[in-house]
Amino acid sequence: RGEARRGKSDWCGRMPVRHGRRRKTRTHVRSAEADDGEASEKVPRSFVVRRGKVPHGVRKLVLELRSAMLPHTAARLKERSTNSLKDYVSVAGKLGVSHLLMFSATDFGVYLRLARMPRGPTLSFRVAEYSLGSEIKALQRRPVAMTGQDLQDPPLLVLHQFGAASDQMRIMKATFEHMFPALDVRTVNLSRVRRVLLVEYDPETELVHLRHYKVIVQPVGLSRSLRKLVMRHKVPKLAAMQDISDFVQPDAAVYSSESEPEPPESAHVVLPQDMPGGPTRKKGAKNAIKLVEEGPRLSLQLLKIEDGLCGGAVLYHKHQEKSVGEVRATEEKIEQNKARRAASKAMQESAVASKKDKLSRKTQKNAERKRKRRDRDSVRSGGARNGYEAE
Repeated sequence: RGEARRGKSDWCGRMPVRHGRRRKTRTHVRSAEADDGEASEKVPRSFVVRRGKVPHGVRKLVLELRSAMLPHTAARLKERSTNSLKDYVSVAGKLGVSHLLMFSATDFGVYLRLARMPRGPTLSFRVAEYSLGSEIKALQRRPVAMTGQDLQDPPLLVLHQFGAASDQMRIMKATFEHMFPALDVRTVNLSRVRRVLLVEYDPETELVHLRHYKVIVQPVGLSRSLRKLVMRHKVPKLAAMQDISDFVQPDAAVYSSESEPEPPESAHVVLPQDMPGGPTRKKGAKNAIKLVEEGPRLSLQLLKIEDGLCGGAVLYHKHQEKSVGEVRATEEKIEQNKARRAASKAMQESAVASKKDKLSRKTQKNAERKRKRRDRDSVRSGGARNGYEAE
């Protein structure tokens, strides 16, 4: 008991006791980033916020997009109507935030700004269509719930049809790629790939479609009842069955109504490594990969690309084309604005430095005056004491 009170656990492994209270000592679990050996500074993080007044559906869209981008996003971020862009930029460096997704709404529609912090570029999209996860699951026959374990690792990013040679396509592809941490397909742990984020570009409509899926690995060649028994490890309900064969091999009518179609051959894979879930997920076992959409669903149209953070030179505009002279004039204007801001900043710094110098001189002068006053008072008190002793 004495050792337990000094913070040492006894041979039973019970919780240590300090100052008459039990104290937890093993409450911290290493994160996935620490297990991979990745530096926290290199992991891209994001803010998903809304600006101004937006419809109620856009508020839900912001929350669902945050959950889709977990765990490297601020899931409980609270916006205020008084928050400005500078507020997010000021805290982004301290928190290691690299991307900002900002939703806004006008009378003409909903818009999304995707910016790389702190210096840009910024991609402006018009949200052509969007669907919430609740709406998608309402149309599914058997929706699958997302668990907390599925959100512990970032989704696998899949880019499709971004091979065009235009500048806007290269910028858009690079921006989406750097929003999520890179994965090495040769060394990745398959048990941690639980979600897929598909970003597809349609060259005919010029829309960017974003889809969020959950990855399900299920054995091949089993009925739905046996598959549930193997995957969930729960005792089935056999009260309404006459024989075990009714459970193993149900009737054709029941099988057609209660089961799901077998995944196609293109979805069958041989697992290259062991995965948790029983003997059917061992290395070399044949399984089927199934994707279940979780939402949200977005269709975006690229409108503009700016060089800076929500400003700067316009690199691409869908509805406007500038000549070489107009582009040169815009660049000169931007350089003039930069020079003016730099001069104003230097003037402010010099003014602050002069004020600090003046304040320090005043402080030293007051300290010197107080020291002389103390010395004069001490001399006076010493003379008065000597006079009193002489009397």
